Amino acid sequence: MQLLLNRLINFMKWPIGFLSVILLMPACSHLWQVMGYIYDHSSNYSMLFYGFFAYIILWLLWIKHSMMGQWFSTLEHEVTHSIFAILSLNRVVGLHATGYAGGVMQYQGYSNWIITLSPYFVPTLSLFILLFLSLVKASYLSTLLFILGLSLAYHFLATWKSIHYLQSDLVKSGWLFVCMFLPTANVLMLLIILTALPHDGLSTERSLLYVWQDTIVFWGYYF
Repeated sequence: MQLLLNRLINFMKWPIGFLSVILLMPACSHLWQVMGYIYDHSSNYSMLFYGFFAYIILWLLWIKHSMMGQWFSTLEHEVTHSIFAILSLNRVVGLHATGYAGGVMQYQGYSNWIITLSPYFVPTLSLFILLFLSLVKASYLSTLLFILGLSLAYHFLATWKSIHYLQSDLVKSGWLFVCMFLPTANVLMLLIILTALPHDGLSTERSLLYVWQDTIVFWGYYF
């Protein structure tokens, strides 16, 4: 089962890469519409914005040059690798993170491209916070929205900093595939998070359906 799953994931690599290219423009278009909705209802999202910009300020003033900040970023990066290694039925046997010398996650089993690329499009902290948002009482909503904003800014800054031409994960995956897949994956992930917030009138299921419908219309128009 483990071998079959990982072979299937690797077999789907290039079909998913080409699908990502096809989905990019419709996904960006619908994300823009969602951002417009958020702007029109900005009072409901104020704590999310405050958290997002608070982290950017902290990052510029302290975290960017902090060994603790670098260590945490590396740790979260390797934990994300670990989560997807486990989801791929592999066994994690080691995890090490440092402040300035990077980190490593070791596992027994079979590799696949999702394990390799997961930290570059999956905002692990944000997804966990989103889970709490769906479970807690409304009185805690503002605090968690603030923390969610922090986590989103953290993910984008950490991802931006880790993407460079010598990054071993990206070299291993192949830059052509990285350029095909990661932009769409990040746009869709942000779209999912913003439309999954409780009590905001948006629906993740509808949004993804609109993206697919717009994809059919968009490419049908040109082809």
